[in-house]
Amino acid sequence: MIGVLLAAVLAFLGLAAPAQASELISIATPSRNVDTARAVFNGPPPKELRANVLLPDGYTPTRRWPLLVLLHGIGDTYETWARPDRGDIVATAKGLPAIVVMPEGGRGFYTNWFNGGKRGDPGWERFYLDELIPTIEARFPILPGRPNHAIAGLSMGGFGASYLGSQRPDYFGAVAAFSGFVQHQRAEVAAGLRTLGGAEYEDIFGPMRGQYATGHNPTRIVANLRRSRLFVAAGDGIAEPGVSSEPAAVAAGGAVEAGLRQQNEEFTAAARAAEIDLTYRPQTGVHDWPYWRRHLRQAIEWGLFRPVVEDPVGWTYSTTATTGRMWGLAYAFTAPPETTVTFTREGGQVRGELAPGGAGATVRVQDVVTGCGFVATVPFDRALPAHVCGRIALQVSPRRLLAGRRTTLRVRAIEVADDGTRSALEGARVAFGRRSARTGENGRAALRVRARWPAGLRRVRVSHTGLPPARVRVRVAAARR
Repeated sequence: MIGVLLAAVLAFLGLAAPAQASELISIATPSRNVDTARAVFNGPPPKELRANVLLPDGYTPTRRWPLLVLLHGIGDTYETWARPDRGDIVATAKGLPAIVVMPEGGRGFYTNWFNGGKRGDPGWERFYLDELIPTIEARFPILPGRPNHAIAGLSMGGFGASYLGSQRPDYFGAVAAFSGFVQHQRAEVAAGLRTLGGAEYEDIFGPMRGQYATGHNPTRIVANLRRSRLFVAAGDGIAEPGVSSEPAAVAAGGAVEAGLRQQNEEFTAAARAAEIDLTYRPQTGVHDWPYWRRHLRQAIEWGLFRPVVEDPVGWTYSTTATTGRMWGLAYAFTAPPETTVTFTREGGQVRGELAPGGAGATVRVQDVVTGCGFVATVPFDRALPAHVCGRIALQVSPRRLLAGRRTTLRVRAIEVADDGTRSALEGARVAFGRRSARTGENGRAALRVRARWPAGLRRVRVSHTGLPPARVRVRVAAARR
């Protein structure tokens, strides 16, 4: 009662009630792709994957918000960006009107580990792209559209931001890398990774000159970001006077940052050659938190949520992933591709090409909305999937109804693909008069109906996105007296 009276007084005086301050919470982010008992973490293996989430000032679940996915480095956890002595995210991102999600990445490099050709165990990239994003969107009110989604990270997280952003350019409109590990096909990297990360290069990326490593090298596939905005910041290995860092961090971080500066020079040169909307901020600094906090503030000032093209009619997309999504098209190879595959869209055509020396790979390409698609062997040049594909076959029982009598109409809907494949059609809308229902996993639905006078023919109608509607006639007869 007192709260109501206070609100009324404030309203009468023309004063606004205090806005809700930002709030830091922790959520579970379960995964089928990362076994926490087998993946490598900093500290004891967690029982479950988690993420910190910073809710902005004035947060309310009744309003939709932009999303920033913020990734950590190789020596950190999901909690590090929030620590006051590290990322101090509450102060660093103060005033940012967006939901900031800081997930766990262990020492996984945001990659499905090559692992002797297993391409998983752990499967970090599939966790992020197939599980984390849906978990976030189910839990929080996220604005739709590429301009409202950004991904950023430091060091290993800079690799993660640039790589994951390149694999879902349809989702992330902006990518930001701070001291990023963005060109790992360099002779000195394997030894450095072993020393600093405690991991073998080939366990993660396979042979350094192999196609799996190339397909996971942000510099080599940077053209995927041609329709995105890109922010890159890197130091020169020299501590800036007046910026606080521990002496040990300055000594070790200077050498690391100097090496990463070379990687970022190659990365940004490739980005410019690909005509990407790039902002590059080379600056003084070592591999340490005071500089990464500054980099994040610079990226926020640069603008993480500015306009980008939502659905371009021309793009290039390179990958070595077995499954994934390129703009409005999903792809699934029948076997993991042995070389980098590049898909290109030009107008109404989509083309698939192999890296030199690659053998043919069979892939299914589908429209993510309609499910329409085609199967082709790379290389190929095909028209985009149709907006309407296949047809619906119906089975309805009974086919004769008595006017005025209640009857259960049983309907079975079957999808017949263009190649003749038949499968149960789940989620189809079945309608008879004003009554309707949805088919289940078995393609079946039941409607309790009463056919009204006059006698004659009526229609059972079935519809589903991506398929032309289907109709079956049933006869309504007069009931015998």
